[in-house]
Amino acid sequence: MEGGELRPRPLLRERGFATVHLDKPGIGQSPVLAGPDAERQWDPVFDWLQGRDDLDGDRVAALGLSFGGYWAMKLAHTHRERLAAAVNWGGGVHLTFQPEWQEKSRHASSYLMDLMPARARIFGGSTFADYVARCPELSLLDQGVLDRESCPLLLVNGKDDQQNAAADIHLALEHGDPKTARLFPGGHMGSGPVLPTIADWLADRLGPTAKEGN
Repeated sequence: MEGGELRPRPLLRERGFATVHLDKPGIGQSPVLAGPDAERQWDPVFDWLQGRDDLDGDRVAALGLSFGGYWAMKLAHTHRERLAAAVNWGGGVHLTFQPEWQEKSRHASSYLMDLMPARARIFGGSTFADYVARCPELSLLDQGVLDRESCPLLLVNGKDDQQNAAADIHLALEHGDPKTARLFPGGHMGSGPVLPTIADWLADRLGPTAKEGN
């Protein structure tokens, strides 16, 4: 998930974090396709973290970039007892997954290629129509997830994002537990000190004295 200026691992490691990198459902080495219950792929990961002697299984955060932000946010609700914090960096929530938004964003200028066939493959399909037919299943609002309790959650995006609806952040703030949110200038995922802001927020919640301060 690293590329260009979006290189979270070095900055996080500088602050003392260990990082584990995973493919989201439907791509790479993920064992499951995307769907309403695909977050189950992280169950054995949390078990593995909890069993490590060299890692603190009680201070785990989920940080997802772009589509990965969606899954980090879902885990904040479905696995809140296993997470100290979660960050949705540029991921969709509900509006992004509606057919109207998908049609509107299909040819966003920030795309470097036609991503729709690739996105369709997360569901096992191959066309834009395949993707749009399944996409609404991911809505955290329609799944009832948004109104559940969550671990501390940070929502971040660029205010002019043409790929994933920045308005999803406003919608998410109207549901469930209080959340922290920040909109930055620019398009998808924002521009400016986005990553340092995220790293500072995570450090506040996962630092050595974080549990004592909560």
